[in-house]
Amino acid sequence: MEKVLHDILNAGIALFRAGEDSVNNAVKEVQRTFDELKQKGAADTSDAAVKLRKTLDDIVTQANELNSKAGTAYQDSLKQIEGLYANATEQIKALVPEDRINEVKDKIEELNKVIREKVGGSSGGATGPTA
Repeated sequence: MEKVLHDILNAGIALFRAGEDSVNNAVKEVQRTFDELKQKGAADTSDAAVKLRKTLDDIVTQANELNSKAGTAYQDSLKQIEGLYANATEQIKALVPEDRINEVKDKIEELNKVIREKVGGSSGGATGPTA
């Protein structure tokens, strides 16, 4: 019985190695074929090939430009939003007295404290803000 198991294991190892060699050979053949096709394509100077290469170059250039513009547009939008927020803050400060702003901040902090206590697992005994 033990010899049969060893024989089966050894046959499996050989089969695996044979399959591995076949896969490696197939990969090498695909790589060789691809390299041949690249060389043939590079040697092709026909009008169609030149136009295709130019079209591909144009597409890659346009894609890179769009990617750059999208990043720039995002940064510009972010700066505009920051500017709007700063402007709104200044207008609020000009329209609302500072002591009133501080009262609102204090109320928000009280609310945050109550929320933190509730979320933190405080079970009872917590008192909320009084008016």
